[in-house]
Amino acid sequence: MPKTRPVRVDKHILYEASVQDTEVDIDLINRVGRRAAGRRPRTLREDFCGTALLACAWTASRPDREAWGVDLHRPTLDWAREHRLTAPGVDPDRVHLLEADVRNADTPQVDVVAALNFSYMIFFERETLKRYFQSVYTALNPGGVFLLDIFGGPNAQDVMEEKKHIPAGEDVLGRPYPAFTYVWDQAAFNAVNQRIRCHIHFKGKKIESMPRAFTYDWRLWSITEIKDLLSEVGFKNVDAYFEGWSEELEDTDGILRRRTKYEGMLAWISYLAAEKERA
Repeated sequence: MPKTRPVRVDKHILYEASVQDTEVDIDLINRVGRRAAGRRPRTLREDFCGTALLACAWTASRPDREAWGVDLHRPTLDWAREHRLTAPGVDPDRVHLLEADVRNADTPQVDVVAALNFSYMIFFERETLKRYFQSVYTALNPGGVFLLDIFGGPNAQDVMEEKKHIPAGEDVLGRPYPAFTYVWDQAAFNAVNQRIRCHIHFKGKKIESMPRAFTYDWRLWSITEIKDLLSEVGFKNVDAYFEGWSEELEDTDGILRRRTKYEGMLAWISYLAAEKERA
């Protein structure tokens, strides 16, 4: 019997399937938004939006919601316009994509700004990151929330690879993709300046492998550094949300809670929610 040839799947689809979960993101945004403003958030700006998956899912979640997506990479924004703004439930008139620097993007004030998938770590200098945080503060309505994620732990400084099996599925347009392996590759780390270089590889028998589909050159910031900067520009109640640990599963339990202590973990991912004071 002849072998089935591996299929080529768009790297953006593989990325979304591997690392993004808009249901989790939106659930947390609703929680922290209500806590900060006393009401359900309506408007969102997705910084470093890439394919704008979150911005589109945000507008699809409620008919009164509006979103802005900001990114510097025009080809990815064009891909988003063709493949994500056309998804079921997405009203393209309520999703606005801007090719702009997140530090000076011209958008209306919003209830929530989200900078996920660690993309703000492209800012290496403290003052540069502080200016970005200041621009986010200005872009938020009173009672607004800035949501970002961060990773760390001793293993974050290792040169290592981590593999995850992704089962077969469909993207938001219903296009099927076969099972594949997502590889997170921490290729280099410099302890002197906290510079980390990472790659994402996609492999599998049923897909055409894509080594270094994405490459990142980041500074590995700490929670303390980020919280200090957010406080300096005016944010209040900067809270850290972590998943708990399940001894039975030998994995995280999938439940995000606010925590002031998180000990003994070799690797972790956290959401940080920073509130702007109400008027």
